[in-house]
Amino acid sequence: MSRVVNIMPVIIYTADDIKRIRKSTGFSQRLFAEYLGVSHKTVEAWEAGINAPAGAASRLLNMIERNKDIINEYPFVGLSDDQLIKH
Repeated sequence: MSRVVNIMPVIIYTADDIKRIRKSTGFSQRLFAEYLGVSHKTVEAWEAGINAPAGAASRLLNMIERNKDIINEYPFVGLSDDQLIKH
């Protein structure tokens, strides 16, 4: 017995999309970059339209876009006493 699996294609996000998704989390560019596991310069370039996320980064953006509370469910970073704390 076999099953059919449909995998959604990776979404291509525009600079405005990325900025909107980031702002919905309340994260700065720096915190958003830390959460996604990319450099601050990478997020900066995405939002400027210089580069675009691909692969796993696009999948993470899609997950955050669909459910911004995911950042609380999977807290890779957090703010405490105005300091960045990595979990």
